[in-house]
Amino acid sequence: MKNPFFKKVRNFFLYVFILMLKCFIFFVPWGFGRFIGGFIGFVFYVFAPKERNKIFKNLDIVYGMGAIDDKAKALFARKVCRNLGIGVFEFAKFSTWTPERISSLVKEAEGVEYCEKAIKEGRSLISITPHLANWELVPVYAKCVMGWPRVGAIGKKIFDRNLEKIVNSTRVNSGYEIFDKDNISREMIRGLKSGQMALGVLVDQDTSVESMIIPFLGIPAKTPVAPAILAKKYGAYIATVFITRREDGYYKITVNKPYIPDEKDTVESIALRYNDEISAVIRQYPEQWVWIHERWKSTVGKTGI
Repeated sequence: MKNPFFKKVRNFFLYVFILMLKCFIFFVPWGFGRFIGGFIGFVFYVFAPKERNKIFKNLDIVYGMGAIDDKAKALFARKVCRNLGIGVFEFAKFSTWTPERISSLVKEAEGVEYCEKAIKEGRSLISITPHLANWELVPVYAKCVMGWPRVGAIGKKIFDRNLEKIVNSTRVNSGYEIFDKDNISREMIRGLKSGQMALGVLVDQDTSVESMIIPFLGIPAKTPVAPAILAKKYGAYIATVFITRREDGYYKITVNKPYIPDEKDTVESIALRYNDEISAVIRQYPEQWVWIHERWKSTVGKTGI
């Protein structure tokens, strides 16, 4: 839309729509909203066959062709889409909540003492987190409850600029910074060097960033290695951090024991370690992972695998 007038009109109506949507979300109780989110996920399952088929394909890659029958695949895919729908509603709800209220959704936390130790030592932490349950909660909890002076997350650009502004404004208002995955910023490096930053990185997708082929859920996959490189270069702690949804809808956060890579740790060995830990938790909570991503598009069928 090149005409400036029509662009202003479009942006105005988009603003009004977002304002109305936020008002609606504000008044919807969290419990009922989760039901709505689950229903949206079901609608997505029904009317997005391309995404649904990605789940089926990934199940065949991980578990073997024919290992899971069509009925079981469909049931599993519906659960995955329901999880996504709930996450979308909750993230929208976050735009109307304070960071403290958002953090209150976490009812259990293990390994918080590791973060307290790192903060006292004056060492930053690189947190490796998969797209599991509602991963957007992790940096908010790190800032509000774990006590990190500074919290950041590396993210990718969203296809629509206006949508990206909305999403990132919700994140920033929740108390943490967003860094572009395609451009390592000086500000992020300063944060790591300060020894006061918890930096969250999602490494469970096939992206254009610097990567190595490393097993993921037992299958060779293109794996981002920036966290390993940064931890070795700046002497930061590195650890996998997981959030999982409980049966009652609330959450549990688990921080695995961090470590500081030494000269014996190679970039590949560090990446293999976090891939193994991520794979283990996905196998434990498979429906809570985002199976709609083509995780093995660079390896399966392209490298003789």
